[in-house]
Order: sequence, then structure tokens, then C-alpha cells
Amino acid sequence: MTHALHALAARPGSASPLRYLDIDTRDPAEYLAALDALRWAKLQKQIRYVWRNEDYYRRRFIEAGVTSPNDIRSLADFRQLPAFIDKARHRDSQDESLRRYGHPLGLHLTTAPENAIHLAATSGTTGTPTFYVFSRKDLEITYKVLGRMFAVMGLRPGDTTFHAFGLSLWLAGITYTQALEAYGARPVAVGAEGGVPKILRYIELTRPRFLFATPSMVNQLIERAPNEIGKPIGALGIDGVFCSGEPGASQPAFRQRVREHFGARVFDATGGAWHNGTITCDSADAHGMHYMAEDHCFRYDLVDPETRQPLEIRDGAVGEGIHTALEYEASPAFRNATGDILRLHVGECPGCGHFGVRMEIIGRADDMLAIKGVKVYPAAIQKVVHGFMPRLSGELRIRLDAPPPRVEPPLKLIVEAGENTAESEWAELGKALAQRIRELLSFRPKVSVLPFGSLPRSGAKTKLIEIAPPA
Repeated sequence: MTHALHALAARPGSASPLRYLDIDTRDPAEYLAALDALRWAKLQKQIRYVWRNEDYYRRRFIEAGVTSPNDIRSLADFRQLPAFIDKARHRDSQDESLRRYGHPLGLHLTTAPENAIHLAATSGTTGTPTFYVFSRKDLEITYKVLGRMFAVMGLRPGDTTFHAFGLSLWLAGITYTQALEAYGARPVAVGAEGGVPKILRYIELTRPRFLFATPSMVNQLIERAPNEIGKPIGALGIDGVFCSGEPGASQPAFRQRVREHFGARVFDATGGAWHNGTITCDSADAHGMHYMAEDHCFRYDLVDPETRQPLEIRDGAVGEGIHTALEYEASPAFRNATGDILRLHVGECPGCGHFGVRMEIIGRADDMLAIKGVKVYPAAIQKVVHGFMPRLSGELRIRLDAPPPRVEPPLKLIVEAGENTAESEWAELGKALAQRIRELLSFRPKVSVLPFGSLPRSGAKTKLIEIAPPA
């Protein structure tokens, strides 16, 4: 075992769950080099493993000019490979495996179908849902990675948690509740499908220590608790709120709102897909999500979203994340183009002092807006809108006449007035918001302010972009 790999051995009894790996340097270059050594050691095995899949992955290798696993001699060689799979190819792979083999697990399935014992899926709101397939080993590693995230929150075995994500087949649904049980927690799995009144009644009845929900659901619970249960949400004793599924939980205005109304800490997180796992630390402000699966997943293999060429992985780097699970058995992510635009932070976290890699999801490659040469992501617009809370509710929609990226100015931005904002203030508030977006994002939108409660609420992912139907 090399010195770099030895330094990456798990540290038993580590005081902080963030120290799940032992790296004895605080130099960013040395830290990343140690991680690269671990990645390459595992990738050499995984490359040979997926090469055995003749229906899908071997074809992708050959298309990329690779005639043998031995052709890939380094991590740099690996990073030069094109993306092998994305959402569209994933769906096509599923459709073809259903036609050819009678199952929807994909041509990129790399284990026998009988070993695929757990399924999760995307919502399918924009087309055919894509499946995440787990073997027994995949589930065990997933539970371990999610368990690290639960530990960062301060969740203890025996704690009651309340699950208000959509249950169905979503990754944050059944997969998470099973992971919580494996951790030793007690999830109350009502799910977003139960509706806000039932969720509030069950929270009041079961008194969970932690709430798992999208930011949209959290906002609904704040707004509706007084009328539904006759008391504010803060009276229910929730200590921490775990958010995922949509942007917003790292934004200062949202975090402050949760602290004021719940009296709780906020954790913004992603995880569950192909051993990915990230979470913000126990800090009043978010400083990026700590990466909790360096030993199982290469999530931030950055490429330029336009040229598709690999970018240097360093502090401050921004690019599209290519996702490769390092030891996944069933239908693995292997050079999966996620579409997520990430910003990396490598070094000491200002919030907790932990030295490592943190990442922010700053947008989606497929929802970037181009407005007279200015490139902007909806999440950036949302961040500015949230800065006007509570004068605005924080709800917004971007209304386009045609699919992105090109937007004929002015961009139409619909926002809601805050619950206690007088109608006489709306016009000036809209002007102030348009000016602030001009200052921060270099374009001026056409802002319309609607009464509080005008925009539909959802406990699932809120779609910020609405496209007008053809005339």
C-alpha cells in the first residue's frame, strides 16, 4: 500500500463524522493527490468490471477508441474519456432492455437481474422515469454513506425522524427510510403524499427530532401550521431539518427563516444515487456541502459544459459533474453526465474548520438561460429573490415563451408578495428586485408581483421555469 493510500485508511473512533478518512495534510494539492491515488486504485478494478458488459459499456469504450482496459493507464486517461451515459441514454438503455430482455433495468446492468434487489427512480415528470438499481452490496454502501450524513446532523440511534419527502420510488423516499432504519433511527414515513394537514398532525403526535423534507415542503409547513394545528411549527420541538431534492436550503434567507420559525438547524444535502453523498455542516451559514463519499464515488469529475473537456480539479473550479461510482455492482454510474453545474471548495471550511472538499450545485446545464450574452441559472435568480424575504414570500416562476437556453429579453419573472406586505408596496418592491438582479446578474427582468398564495405549492421539487404552450 502506497503512503497516499495508507493515509486514506478509515480512521476508527474519529471524533467527527466528517473525518471518515484519515489524510494527514492540509495542503490542497497533496490532499487531492491522495484522493486521486485512491480513485485510481479502485477505478482500475471498476473499468475491468464494466468492460465485461458487452451490451452497453464495452460499446461506449470502443466508440471512444479504447480496445482494452489496459489502454487506460492513468486517472488522466480516464478523465479524457467522453461521457458514457446521461439521462437520455439511460432511458434508451432501459427501453431496449425491456424490449430485448423483458426488464427495465437497462442494457448497462452489470450484474444478473436476480441480484438487483432494490429499485429507486426519478419522478418521470419530464418523460420516462430512470431507475437506480441496487444490489445487496450497493445497498450496504449506500446505507454507510447516508449514515455518515446522518451522523453529521447529530442524529442518534433511537431518534425519531419524520419523513416528508415523496415516498413512492424516489431515492429520498423508500431508500432513505430503509437507510434510517439501518442506522438505528425510527422514521415516521408519512411522505409528501400524505398532504400538509396529515403531516402536521403526525409531527405533533410523534414529536420527531429531525424532519426530512424539500425546502418547498418546509415553507408550506411554516405557512400552514397555525391554521392546521393551532400553533406555530416551532412549538413541535424539531431540532434539525434535512433538505434535499431542490435548490434553496443553502441560501441565507431560507436558513434564517427555518431558524426563526422552527428554532432548528438546517442541513442541505444530496445523496443516495450511486453512492453519492454531500451535506452542509452544523453551521449557521452554508459554505458548500461536504463530500461524504470520497472512497466510493467520484462525483465532481468536472468538464467544461460546452467543450466537454476535463477541467482542473481545484479550489474554485466550476464545471459539469461527471459521476462515476468506484465499486458499484448493478447498473452503475460510469462517466455519467449529471447535468449539475458544480463549484468546488478545497480547503478549510469556514463553518466547522474541517479540511476537505465541499461542493455547491449552482445550476443545471439544461436549464441555463442565455439573455443577450448573459448566462444565468434559475437558482441564482432564486437566491436574489430569497434575499427579499419576508417582503416577498420566496415563491417564484420564470416564464419563457420557448425552451431554454435562449431567452428573448426581458425575462419574465413572477414573484409573490409576502404574507404581510401591503399591495401599495408591490410596485416599488418589483422595481427594487429588478434593479438588484441587474446589479448582481447583469440583466434586468420584467417583474410581476402577485398576491401571497397565488403560486401553486408542492411538497416535491418545485419547477422554477414555466414554458408557454405553443399558440
